[in-house]
Amino acid sequence: MSDRPLLTIAVPTYNGSRTICSMLDVLLPQIEKDVEVIISDNCSTDSTPDIIKKYVEKYPYIRTIRNETNMGADGNFLQCMRMATGKFTLLISDDDIIIEDAVKKICDYLKDYPETKLAYLDTVEFKDKYIDKEHTTRFKQKSKPVTRNIRTTDKTEFISYVGRQWGFTSSFLWNTDQCQSIPNPERFFNTYWLQSYIHIYCSKGDEAQLGLIAGPCVAAGSYGIINNYDIARIEGIFFKKMLISANKIAGYNLKQLESLWRWKICFLASRSIIKERAIGVKKTSAGTLFFILKKYPYAWLHLFPVFIIPKPVCKLILKFVRWKQGRKELSFINRTT
Repeated sequence: MSDRPLLTIAVPTYNGSRTICSMLDVLLPQIEKDVEVIISDNCSTDSTPDIIKKYVEKYPYIRTIRNETNMGADGNFLQCMRMATGKFTLLISDDDIIIEDAVKKICDYLKDYPETKLAYLDTVEFKDKYIDKEHTTRFKQKSKPVTRNIRTTDKTEFISYVGRQWGFTSSFLWNTDQCQSIPNPERFFNTYWLQSYIHIYCSKGDEAQLGLIAGPCVAAGSYGIINNYDIARIEGIFFKKMLISANKIAGYNLKQLESLWRWKICFLASRSIIKERAIGVKKTSAGTLFFILKKYPYAWLHLFPVFIIPKPVCKLILKFVRWKQGRKELSFINRTT
């Protein structure tokens, strides 16, 4: 009988002191002998290394590495993938949560369906600070709850559940051998969607077994941040390139993916523009948005009014949304990676 772990849960982190304790406090008590935990610290400059050290003292089975220099988010992600020894690998961001009891659900699924190549973990959301699964919420748009475990080879069915989470690192696990056999994954560096290209290649082939694991399993952290990049460029140009690759390489339905992309770029851009105008920063390029959406005039009908909302009104909108969500702090710019 193999001593190989069933599952590797890898945590790539950089300056994660604000959130990593909440994530580890929920995750580590769930770990059993057939689960491997790896933490890869990408040369953090805050108190993250000291925090990790304390958890290793309490949970000595954790494998850790601290990079001597920052190798970038892509390099750190790929390092986690290569360090994994489990039959399956799950990357969890240091600001998301694997919900209490979810590790057992995940492992039970993988034992039942060992031929799985890629699986989506039912995902919900929490605001600012995780309390427990009872204080999470379902996404209201482009999200379909997984209420029972599903095994499928139908990629259209798979994406119908994944929806807006396609591209979200923490919502997926994959077959480790399949991942580690991908030739030259460094070619996906600076595509901004390394993990998604891994998902695409792991699900390549008409008969690839895809999983939908009932939950909730993962809680995505929503912190009211402004992304530290141009939404139009990353979510517009590079995300769409990745979707085209998903169609060409693995046979995902392009019309389904493009519909998801159009919704996503409008949804994310409108939110980001209001936040940016409210606090006086500019990340999202109007010119790039126009370029990528020029074939979709109805999308511009959605976005154009956002650009002409006066700054004081943007501040009031943001303040009202924060109040409605029960948040005390305003938006802040996300940390760099």
